[in-house]
Amino acid sequence: MIKKIITTWAILVAGISPHAQVDYYKYTMEESNVGVDIDRYHFGTDIYSPDNINGSPYHNDTYQSGVLYENNKVMSTSLFFRYNAVGDFIEIKKNIADDDTERKILIKEPTVYVKVANDLLIYNTDSQGYFQVLVLGNNFKLYKKLNKKYFPPRLARNSFEKEILATYKDDPIYYIVSKDEKFFELPATKNKREKFFASKKIELKKFIDRSDLDLNEEKNLIRVFRYFDSFEDINLK
Repeated sequence: MIKKIITTWAILVAGISPHAQVDYYKYTMEESNVGVDIDRYHFGTDIYSPDNINGSPYHNDTYQSGVLYENNKVMSTSLFFRYNAVGDFIEIKKNIADDDTERKILIKEPTVYVKVANDLLIYNTDSQGYFQVLVLGNNFKLYKKLNKKYFPPRLARNSFEKEILATYKDDPIYYIVSKDEKFFELPATKNKREKFFASKKIELKKFIDRSDLDLNEEKNLIRVFRYFDSFEDINLK
């Protein structure tokens, strides 16, 4: 179902109506279902608020206008979204000026997905999570999990030490997804990533060296993936 949805995305965008109407509450669920406090996000014994932490649990702190899809159809272009990467859910508002107490949580269904700015976010039932679609290839797809790492605060033990605030840091995880929706997690390090594409290891090594690509950079990883996906006789480890 996910494959069918995202492969038709480019066609859908052309048909967006700025006056599309939507049954807002059909696509929302109660916040208690995902363990969210209405004003703050609880993480263990620590509490997130912009004043006492570095970073953010959100992919983007502010709500942004987006397109809501269901079953390959545009349902609305007038809603506002914010993705919570730590909680792995999408917050939704009718009006951007609404108080946060008015926000809802988008239902987690594989047939329902959103495009916010340049990010296409889909829900995968098997993995029970949201993924950003980076590339739709001929043989494989490249997904990105907008993961966050949490580092607890550290108090100063004496007058020579400084207090360190709790911190959220981006820690994305990349997946190559086959046509039959099998997920292959890409290794985190550059060397292991180069070895990952085993069936075209020699060709890719030449391509990487010739172009002087650092696979720790997302733009270069995308270039290598597109090159790998251009071959017909490919497979993964």
